[in-house]
Amino acid sequence: MSQPAAADADAIRLKQRKGTWRRFIRLFPKCRLPWFWLVLYILFDVGTINIGLSETDLTAQLFSGDTSAGLVFRLIAVMVVNLVATNLSVFLGHVTSAKINRNMRGVVLDKVLKLPMSFFKEEEPREAVYRIVNNAIVIDSTIMLVILPLATAAYTAVSVFGRIFKYDWRLSVILLVFIPLQVFLAFLFGRINFSLSDREASLKASLTQRLAELVTNIPLAKAFVREDREARRGAELTQRLYKLSIKGSWLDQLQNLSDSAVSLIQTLIMILVAYTLLRNGEITKRAWVTFFLFSSVFNGAIDQFMMYYNNLKIIQGGADRVAEIMNAPEEDRSGEPCETLAGDLALSDVSFSYPSGKTVFSDLSCTFPDGQITALLGESGAGKTTLINLLLRLYPAEGGQITAGGADVSAFSLDSYRSRFVTISQNAMLFSGTIRENVCYGNGEVSDEALTGALRKAGILDFVQSLPDGVNAPVEEYGRNLSGGQRQRLALARALLSDAHYLLLDEPSAAMDAIAVRDLLRLLQDAARGKCLILIAHTPAVLDAATHLVVLEDGSAREGSFEELLPQSAFLRALSGKEATA
Repeated sequence: MSQPAAADADAIRLKQRKGTWRRFIRLFPKCRLPWFWLVLYILFDVGTINIGLSETDLTAQLFSGDTSAGLVFRLIAVMVVNLVATNLSVFLGHVTSAKINRNMRGVVLDKVLKLPMSFFKEEEPREAVYRIVNNAIVIDSTIMLVILPLATAAYTAVSVFGRIFKYDWRLSVILLVFIPLQVFLAFLFGRINFSLSDREASLKASLTQRLAELVTNIPLAKAFVREDREARRGAELTQRLYKLSIKGSWLDQLQNLSDSAVSLIQTLIMILVAYTLLRNGEITKRAWVTFFLFSSVFNGAIDQFMMYYNNLKIIQGGADRVAEIMNAPEEDRSGEPCETLAGDLALSDVSFSYPSGKTVFSDLSCTFPDGQITALLGESGAGKTTLINLLLRLYPAEGGQITAGGADVSAFSLDSYRSRFVTISQNAMLFSGTIRENVCYGNGEVSDEALTGALRKAGILDFVQSLPDGVNAPVEEYGRNLSGGQRQRLALARALLSDAHYLLLDEPSAAMDAIAVRDLLRLLQDAARGKCLILIAHTPAVLDAATHLVVLEDGSAREGSFEELLPQSAFLRALSGKEATA
């Protein structure tokens, strides 16, 4: 991106996205708020405010000349109670904040797991992680740093004004006259702060994504001697973030200067009016002292009110990003259970396009016979993986019908339907943990005998037993302490433990040598007995194991035996190295 374009992208704008407030407010009913702790905290906070006002009232009496022992002892007692109550209120605030944070992160994570695959097609995974870890605290920040302080500031202002109005209405009016100006400044700076924080949150997410991607692919950067180039790309993002930070600092200074100027003008007018009233004998010295002490509390409450509004606008930028997740439609998980689902998998006139508008299938029809190994073939980009995703209902078909054993799969609940499938992807997916945890993932309670049998069948038992901790040996993030073939075999062992009826394998032999591939194919032939196995592969060896072929070419499917399809499919002839015979 060119520098002028970047500068324009980072400009602070007053325009606010339509519907931001609505999305923001809708977040709250979706949170599991700790109401008991919230109410307890509010009660202590309000009690502390009243104690503080009593302390101010007693202090005003003392400064007015009342030095009686009773007043002094009462003031000391109130100050001690206020100190204890304030600290207890702070502690309750920390506990409540921690509970809100914990609950909100859990709600966002649960929501992310229930979103359809189409969401992740448009959303960068690492940005979603950033939202869960960082932006998910917006509800805590909103409640504990904005809503409750706003409420207490308003309560303080109203309580104080009720006390000072009885001293002199004219001085009280001066306080009220400046509120519209303070509100205007808060509104103006709040709009700017929203634009700034929204852009800053977006840049931080981009930087997190870029750094995570770079660390994952650092061998590639080193192999192509691109360290300096990657450093420059990262520096560009950090420079843009730095400039936004400086803009934010200037904005804070300008806001503080504006607030100070308004406060100074207000104070000067109040002093002149109060001095005149005191000289004319219209107010007493005690009323003068008490009014000014309480007016400081009142102005402090108004300043806090405006400051918290600005905080709300800053927080709202991050909240809008969490709201996009929380308001996104979830997968429809309703339907009938299908614990005994079996039979042919069939697609009839199925159409599908990605959200980007790319059409993958139009009126596609093919069948994957039960009890057989079907090889799903086609050039890269032909739609093989997309077809598997449709069978798993990771994406909904736009038209046509997908059936299993003659029944429309859309009638079944997602959880029970997907439990009848097991998949092995080209890049075997492993979590950080142990070998046992990864192989048993999704298979419930597994006995040692069953686990050992699955590892043996997958051809990796000897390797696992050679490790110091055996099946309890650690697996690092993404399984990076294992070779590609070892990851693939562990994923295969996990599939063999499953009682799923449908086995979907996407390039399972991609990280294996020729000997291992032959062993794998023999194993798959055993595993396919009585089940439906679909195998995506680009190696000629798979043709010997498969009893049925489905070839995707030009958006359509051809199916049948190898001999039947050889004359029809140029791809099949190229893959097998054979020419069709007359």
